[in-house]
Amino acid sequence: MEPPSSGASNANLALLKQADAQISLALRDGAASDPRLIEALALQLANIRVDVPEQLRVMLDAVRFFYVSGQAFTGLPIAQKARSLAVEVADATSTFDALLLVGVCAADTGGLPTAMEAYADALRLAGGIADKVRERRVWQNLGVALMYGGLYGEAINCFECVTSQTSDDAGVRASVAKAYGNIALCRLNLDEIRAGLAAIEQAVTLSGESNDAQSALNRVMMENNYTRLLLEADNFEGAKEHAKLARMYASRTKSPRADIFAAVAEGLAEVFSGQADVGITRLTKTLDRAKTLKVSSREVLMALVKALEFSGKPDQALIYLRQLLEQQSATQKQNVLQHVKLHLKQLHPALEDEANVIRRLNTRQEVLEGRVAKQALFKAQVESMERIAVVAELRDDSTGAHSYRVGRLASLLAKENGCDEEMIFMIDIAARLHDIGKVGIPDGILLKPAKLNASEREVMKTHTTIGAEVLANSNIAHMKTAEEIARFHHEWWDGTGYPSALGGDAIPEAARITALADVFDALTHKRPYKSAWPLDSAMTEIMSLSGRQFDPKLTELFLGLIARLRREHDDLDAYLGEAALDSPFLQARDKIKKTLLQTADSADQGAESRLDLQR
Repeated sequence: MEPPSSGASNANLALLKQADAQISLALRDGAASDPRLIEALALQLANIRVDVPEQLRVMLDAVRFFYVSGQAFTGLPIAQKARSLAVEVADATSTFDALLLVGVCAADTGGLPTAMEAYADALRLAGGIADKVRERRVWQNLGVALMYGGLYGEAINCFECVTSQTSDDAGVRASVAKAYGNIALCRLNLDEIRAGLAAIEQAVTLSGESNDAQSALNRVMMENNYTRLLLEADNFEGAKEHAKLARMYASRTKSPRADIFAAVAEGLAEVFSGQADVGITRLTKTLDRAKTLKVSSREVLMALVKALEFSGKPDQALIYLRQLLEQQSATQKQNVLQHVKLHLKQLHPALEDEANVIRRLNTRQEVLEGRVAKQALFKAQVESMERIAVVAELRDDSTGAHSYRVGRLASLLAKENGCDEEMIFMIDIAARLHDIGKVGIPDGILLKPAKLNASEREVMKTHTTIGAEVLANSNIAHMKTAEEIARFHHEWWDGTGYPSALGGDAIPEAARITALADVFDALTHKRPYKSAWPLDSAMTEIMSLSGRQFDPKLTELFLGLIARLRREHDDLDAYLGEAALDSPFLQARDKIKKTLLQTADSADQGAESRLDLQR
């Protein structure tokens, strides 16, 4: 690369100074006159080479501004470009900071796969230089990302990497306190109340007094969680005391969020202590305020549903449960589509659009090459949705391979049924997305270990239409098969399924094929609400549902296919889940698991060394 001319260098320096001034002003004042200008300036900095360390600092400051101001989607591509620039110039510190911000922005917008891939790289960097402070930051943020994704058990493992560190340093104590508070929230969501109370007690003890607005807000959140845990333990008097503490700390900050969380604690404590009308009135007023301010309305809705169910008002609870579903599904649909849009934008420089692929390949004699190129393009375009679909299933299948097994098995059944090669390929990829709509289902329903009640079952059924709507609006060509599978894979041959009560051949063929693969895989694997069935029992069950739930012809083909696969493969799961090995997201998850094991081993060795010294 030729060195830039003096004129270009001067222009680049001027750009850097302008960007620095604008972004510094935005960070200082908490607002910017023109966020679009800041975005444009930050992205331009990625394409110049004048003072790279300064460029990186300013770009990362821009990401922090967009994240703090609630525009994480705007900050995400800037963070990704900053990471690429930092890697290019081998700046390890800036690479780490950029990776952390990629993770934070991705997690905040529902992009758990992107976040985990970034955090896995950040852990490798921090571990390489034995930087415990940076490692602690990654574990804390990774735990929060996993909480956002409803993976509470995995989140706890990450937070425990923080709590295992002991020091009198105030910064370490604050991090450990925050980690204990997060563990308590995870335990609450997992219905592990005793362990949750132990964690929240540690968090409060380590927190000490709150002398500033941020620490006061953190304490409000802790007291809110403490209140909810005590209510689950039937300690209503203790819950009222901690709700009062939440209100006291909320008064020390002007944060609307603190005020809302304190009101939620107060309202729940009143409902469970026999003042149902008072508490429900408080919660409904708080919901109105939260909606007006666009702050924490999801948490208030969850509290209202719980309060009304406890008060024996299931019809009213259902109204708010539907509001919660509408809000969550709308947010998640928007997030998924925005991540797909960013993914397609990143692919554009590296891949030709489909029209150009076809135009170029039509001039050659190899039709097969054209088909392969189109398939490769489609796979690349669908990758971001595939990763989100895997996240949606992780709460049911901890391996992350369910979607891949279903896709492979469905494609094999399609081949048995005489489908052409293109249809077989499409079903393999499209069937992986069959349950992507679960991203819009509230955790309280999706993770419930007990049997769902009637209203919860109705909410769960909506994952079919949520998924179909996401796929239909993705702006990716050839998504019709995936949309049909997502919408209709719970239809029954006898017309008693959902969402449209279709029957027989009116159910699209791809959906009928995927339904068999999905049910077989679900039956033969452990889920939060059931144990894994033996293969023979699963096949007997599927045979019994031929003509009722499943297409009789396809059922016969499917049972023969499974019998043959069992003879040919010692490990059927491994064979069907081979494609999962290529997933960058699942690879990152495996790296994080290995690092967790190494961290645990190191902690155990350290404890043994201390015991030896004590002897």
